[in-house]
Amino acid sequence: MTVSLDYPAYRTLLSYLLELRFATTEQLARLTEHDYGSRRSAIRQTTRHLNTLEDQGVVLRLDRRVGGWQGGSAPAIWALTTSGYRSVTGEGKKRQRPHLISTTFLEHLLAIAETRVTATETIRGIPDGRLSIQAEPVCWRTYLGPHGQQLTLRPDLRLTVTSAEYRDSYFIEVDRATENPARVIAKCWQYTQYRRTGAEQKADGIFPAVLWIVPSHERREQLRSHIQQAEFPQSMFHALTLTELPEMIRNGPPLTNQNNPIRKENNPYES
Repeated sequence: MTVSLDYPAYRTLLSYLLELRFATTEQLARLTEHDYGSRRSAIRQTTRHLNTLEDQGVVLRLDRRVGGWQGGSAPAIWALTTSGYRSVTGEGKKRQRPHLISTTFLEHLLAIAETRVTATETIRGIPDGRLSIQAEPVCWRTYLGPHGQQLTLRPDLRLTVTSAEYRDSYFIEVDRATENPARVIAKCWQYTQYRRTGAEQKADGIFPAVLWIVPSHERREQLRSHIQQAEFPQSMFHALTLTELPEMIRNGPPLTNQNNPIRKENNPYES
């Protein structure tokens, strides 16, 4: 039986999969939980909707055990099919080949999705809080290097948190502890180079704080040590675990001229 894809719950799930590329049932349920009475109901209804969309051929379920993700369990991982991509975007040329993705890259994308979900859940607990998210490739920035060459900075996400009292902006880098810290520092230098162009400040009024979301406390301390030794601009880069992200969103980054958030002294989220 053919169902209408204009049903709001279906359109929402398809839109999230377009943005995230891959997501688990639980992640999608958490993103849409406010539409249901409870987390349990959200998971049940989301599972039912995804099964319907799978029957219609617009999403597919990856049969992949992802080591290092949720303790090596095998959650249902979803992606758009070519038909699903066309139904959301109206574009008919781009083919979707989710089965060809490497496990390492899939783990990275699921970690980005988890970061996005965590930010969304956090903002729901902030009165009058609003969250604006740019995912790849919208969050990428093209600029000219020192020799006039065109370069591209590729964050994983860009977040803007606003309320009546303040606005905080972040570039997000999701680190899986798979790269040598030297590569992380090289990426930090690219952010510093882009900051010097003034393009972001001209467009948005501020330069976002850069958050490295890491999988462990050991990795956090390792990156913090390397960042400190590199002597970057004050409070430009922060290494933190995903469980520490909600506190950063509630309290904001350290107040500096480079990120320049507007916050009142009686901010209720200050610890």
